[in-house]
Amino acid sequence: MTRAITRFIDVAIQKDTPRVSAAGFSVLMVLTNTNTITTAERFKRFSSLAGVNTVFADTTEEGKAADAFFNQDPFLSYHPDDMLFGRWVDADVAAVLECGDSPEMDVADWQAVTDGEFAVDIDGSTVNVTALDFSAVTSLDDVAAVIDTGLGANGDCVFLVNRFIINSGTVGASSTITVLDTVAVPAGTDISGAAYLDGDIIVSPTNLGGSRLSQGQVAETIEAAITAIEAANNDWYATGVIASFRDSSTIDDITDAIESRKKMAVIATNDANTLVLGSSSPNAAIAKAKNYKRTAFIYHDNATLYPDMSWMGQQLPKPVGSTNWMYKELAGIAQGAAVDIPVVALTQAQIDGALDKNCNLYSSALSAEFTFFGTMSGGKNADKDGEYIDIIRNIDFLEARTEEGLLSLLLEKDIIYMTNAGIAIVEGRTISLLQQYGVVQGILVEGSVVVTYPKRSEISQTNRDDRKLPDGTFVAELTGGINTVILRGTVSI
Repeated sequence: MTRAITRFIDVAIQKDTPRVSAAGFSVLMVLTNTNTITTAERFKRFSSLAGVNTVFADTTEEGKAADAFFNQDPFLSYHPDDMLFGRWVDADVAAVLECGDSPEMDVADWQAVTDGEFAVDIDGSTVNVTALDFSAVTSLDDVAAVIDTGLGANGDCVFLVNRFIINSGTVGASSTITVLDTVAVPAGTDISGAAYLDGDIIVSPTNLGGSRLSQGQVAETIEAAITAIEAANNDWYATGVIASFRDSSTIDDITDAIESRKKMAVIATNDANTLVLGSSSPNAAIAKAKNYKRTAFIYHDNATLYPDMSWMGQQLPKPVGSTNWMYKELAGIAQGAAVDIPVVALTQAQIDGALDKNCNLYSSALSAEFTFFGTMSGGKNADKDGEYIDIIRNIDFLEARTEEGLLSLLLEKDIIYMTNAGIAIVEGRTISLLQQYGVVQGILVEGSVVVTYPKRSEISQTNRDDRKLPDGTFVAELTGGINTVILRGTVSI
């Protein structure tokens, strides 16, 4: 007899472990190594493709990823709201000063300055940048170019969106920079402050648009990068990567990091060995061997496309519990995207090779184009079958909301007594939470939820002294989904 697969949900009420918000379960964080995002900032958040393109050109990997994510079928009920790009320092980097967000934006005012000057400490030495002539500039990029020339080998300057950015000419831990200052012996027009570069005051609670400093550092691990991104903003659930990271040991490091978190990753692979039955070298095969349940791979033969971003852009905005990741047609030019994502024509042997690694495919059958099977690399059982993506997301959501709800109960009550009546209050709230976020959400089967807490007499003296209510449990059936239909019939005359 085949045994039912048991998925465990562990709820631990802790004040120091932030959970992803309900809205955060629809948010994607894309890992990138772009210098456009500094280590002081660590992430940039966008709510539209237009917003992304103010920072990243549509020809960049970030721009391509955002195009695939945001451009979805306009007739769908839900559309992407937010995506983040998070910074990984994969090589030694220079110290960076991001000047304040209120510089002089009128080019005419800059043209009036023919003797601009400022001072800045770079790598421990004061650099006086003087005799800056802006009379011929026609844009803020030109202003930055004049400053860049004035810095010489000491550093560089660019203008990005609404800030002038100055970096040291060296990289690594010894690369340092300060905010701007006036030169020791003024001889021209000081451009360090709010009237021009707005680079003289550091960001603070009373000056949120102030300058930001990122000192130089050596290359960091993926684990360190994701931890730093979480420290800056942890309200995201799904993880993606730019194409240049694909099919490398970097992906193995990412799957390791994500597996230890209540998050998931969906990553495209272009490694042809993924299609070879028995091949153990592809990232998908390595993740399956580790029985990882939090990373899903999808194969495509075109390395310039982002099927992973398109898939997540369609699925993440949908309410948790309402969607199956199989049978999804990826958006293309007709839906506003810059490019189409065609299905991949594969032989049965190639399909078998990919599915043996629990790698998802984008193919066609009966003139329909769709993703299949919608699974993670492993995690379903000891045989390392791929757990369904929706199951992992549903359980994470239910766990987070239940944990929040029980903490809210403890916060709203002056005291819940360690009595049978007090325990009944906790049990009642647990049942209510599982009904709201499990049954109503479409995750748990109606009538299947059974919650159990011990009576006071069953609780040890130690737990009573520690005010700990132990051994609460619940069992319930997941709603699951239908991916395969088998129909047999007979007809007669």
